[in-house]
Amino acid sequence: MLYGVEGQLREGARSVDTGDFADAVDRHYPGLVRRLTLVVHDGEEAKDVAQEAYLRAFQSWDSFEGTDARAWLHTIGLRLAFNRLRRRRLWDRFVRGERDDPSWVMPERIDLWRALADLRPQQRAALLLNVVDGYTQAEIGRMLEHPEGTVASWISEAKRQAREALREDPDR
Repeated sequence: MLYGVEGQLREGARSVDTGDFADAVDRHYPGLVRRLTLVVHDGEEAKDVAQEAYLRAFQSWDSFEGTDARAWLHTIGLRLAFNRLRRRRLWDRFVRGERDDPSWVMPERIDLWRALADLRPQQRAALLLNVVDGYTQAEIGRMLEHPEGTVASWISEAKRQAREALREDPDR
């Protein structure tokens, strides 16, 4: 890759304005890392996935339609995270066994982390995108490439499971 004049990156015959890309996406990095951390359960791995998402976004910047850079980045990042989770699931099952609570979770929030950790990755992502990030079910459906009704079902089931997991034991 060769840098040309005025912040343009030349890649073969294609020219990408790095300033436009940075203006559109840089402010979304912290939110993407937070979201991916809750999906992959590891802050450092979330940063790796976010960086890979930014690289992929940059590589396909010329095909971006310009509607919602945040949703576009979340879509790329979540797909990468789901792929990593599938690969990790096999590794965990055969090598690591039981999962440990992460050291980066505040002790008073460990029950919430465990409740979210017990959700299927798609349910967890849909719930967080809806409740925390404010995306509609239709937007989440486009991001995760599933029908809106499926997303609604994931969110509903995730809320039910989380409520059940967080409900205090009446015998305590």
